Amino acid sequence: MMNKIYEKALECKEFADKRIKSCRHIYRTNNTEQTYVQGDIKGYENLLYELRTLIKDKYPLIERQLAEKMSIYDSNRFYYQGIIESIIESIISLEIQTQISENKPLCSIFNTRKFFISHSSSDRTIVNGFIKEILKIGCGFKDNDIFCTLDPTSIRTGDDFREKIVENMRGCDYILLFISENYNLSDVCKNEMGAAWALENKRTLPFVLPNTKFEQMGFLNVVKQGASLLVGSKLDEFYKEVCEFYNIEMDWFSFNKAKEDFIESVKKIAISDIHSKE
Repeated sequence: MMNKIYEKALECKEFADKRIKSCRHIYRTNNTEQTYVQGDIKGYENLLYELRTLIKDKYPLIERQLAEKMSIYDSNRFYYQGIIESIIESIISLEIQTQISENKPLCSIFNTRKFFISHSSSDRTIVNGFIKEILKIGCGFKDNDIFCTLDPTSIRTGDDFREKIVENMRGCDYILLFISENYNLSDVCKNEMGAAWALENKRTLPFVLPNTKFEQMGFLNVVKQGASLLVGSKLDEFYKEVCEFYNIEMDWFSFNKAKEDFIESVKKIAISDIHSKE
C-alpha cells in the first residue's frame, strides 16, 4: 500500500528544494543584512495544507506545530522556512522508522534506489547540483534511484543513529560522501561515514567540496583518496564506472556538457563562500 504521509512529506521536501529559494545578503558597508524567500510560495503552502490533513490523526502535535508556523510564516519567511523544512523532514524520518519497526519491506519506501547521498544540509546547493547535472542529466538516473540523507535536525535525542543510517544504506549500491567542513561538524554525517565503511558489498566514494582540504577527511584520508568536485577527470572516472556497473550506454557529449555546467556552478558557489567569510 502506498504510504501517503511519506509520499506527501517527500513531495513537500522536494518542492522546497527545487522551487523555493532562501536568500541572505550581508552588506558590510553598513553592517546590515537582507533576507527573503522567493519561489512558488502559494504552491508550497497548498502542499503543506494537504500534508496537515494527512497527519492530523497520526501526528496531532506535529500537525499543530506545523499549523502554528504556517500561520506566522509571512512575518519572517526566511526564519520559518527552515523550521518548516525541519518539521517536514521529521515526518519523513518518523514514517521511515515506522516502516522499519513494523518489519515492512524497505523497498516499499526506497523502491530501487541505487545511490545513498551522505551530506550536510548546509551543502545542499552543491549536492543538489551534483544530483541534477551528474546523476540525472549526465548519467540518466531518476529520482527513485537516489536517496539523500535527512537534515540533522530530524534526528531526535535518543534515536539510534547507526541503526537508522544502516537501514537506509542497505538498499543502495553506491554510497557517496560529500565531505566539507560542515560535514565534519555534524555528528549525523560522521555516523553515516562510519556506517558506510562498515557495510559490505557497497561502493563508498568520498567527494571533497571546494575550500575543503583533503586532511579534513579525517581517517578517510588514510584509506581512500577523495575526489575533488572541481576535477573533471574524477567525475569522468565516476561516470565511466557507473555506466559499466549498470550497463548504461555512455554518451560522453551529454555528460561533458552536464559536467561543465556543474563545475561552473560549484566554482561560483566556492567564490561566493570565500567572499562571505572575508
